[in-house]
Amino acid sequence: MKAVGLDYSRRRLCIRDVAEPEPRADQVLLEVVEVGVCGTDRELAHFHLGYPPEGEEFLTLGHEALARVAAAGSKVQGFQRGDWVAPAVRRSCRPACVSCARGRRDLCVSGNWHDRGVTGEHGYFTRYAVDSPEDLVLVPPSLADRAVLMEPLSVVEKAAATALRLHEPGARKALVLGAGPIGILSALVFQKRGLEVTIASLEEEAAPRVRLIRRAGVGYRQGTGQLEQADIVVEATGSSQVAAAGLGFLAPLGVYALIGGSNASGDFPFRQMVLKNQMVFGSVNASPEAFKDGLNDLAAFDGAVVDGLLHRLAFDDFERSILAPPGEAVKLVHRIAG
Repeated sequence: MKAVGLDYSRRRLCIRDVAEPEPRADQVLLEVVEVGVCGTDRELAHFHLGYPPEGEEFLTLGHEALARVAAAGSKVQGFQRGDWVAPAVRRSCRPACVSCARGRRDLCVSGNWHDRGVTGEHGYFTRYAVDSPEDLVLVPPSLADRAVLMEPLSVVEKAAATALRLHEPGARKALVLGAGPIGILSALVFQKRGLEVTIASLEEEAAPRVRLIRRAGVGYRQGTGQLEQADIVVEATGSSQVAAAGLGFLAPLGVYALIGGSNASGDFPFRQMVLKNQMVFGSVNASPEAFKDGLNDLAAFDGAVVDGLLHRLAFDDFERSILAPPGEAVKLVHRIAG
């Protein structure tokens, strides 16, 4: 079968023939239906991060996936042929650290975890894959046309829950920096929690993304000039400059969630943070609870807004989605199986 991935010996993105997986009795065989592409895939394709499985020179990409169960092993319970599932990305370290042992692989402290399609394990940009039941989240059939968003949404859910928990008196305003998939999903989650939400980004007012944001009832500001302070600020651009600037938009007692920021150098406002009781935290991956919250929110979001996030491409259009800028589309998704 065909797989899209990275050839580390030649340092290039390509299609390769790979063997179809053979599941064990305790595993589930998946037919991959859709795979989403994000900034992580673009960084991988430029060899800025990631690595293939041990002893191999090829890594199958695709860490955002929606699949159907093609077969369940004889020892598998809770899954049957035809079920819709969204796989979690992270795989626990072995032997399990204190976090992985309690089912929180997203909080692994050993550093020996693997992320499928990113570090050390093949992803889902191919027709079939195998997983263990504990790595799969059941998706209601009614959400199957949108559930390819489950992985990025689960990342947002974890960060949002952490920010709301840390803001002691109860947050009222949220500012999201960036109008990509993570940014817009963050805004939708905080809006559903009852906060007044604004997205700040570089898109012109007439841009399709901005029209989508306003359709959702979320505020929008082009650029960061004259932004009001917010109780919660979310960095979702991946820009170190924007991440550093975001500290200036924190209100007293404010909480800053870093989801996409890269390393930066320069002054850090320690005194401001001390005197104003502010907090900054980083968040990656997602907990089982975050996937559960994601399913609930995906069902409650305005369907037209969610559909407007998605732009579907054919399997072979991977160079367009991974090597080229994303353009006006918010989330590029490849259709793998019918």
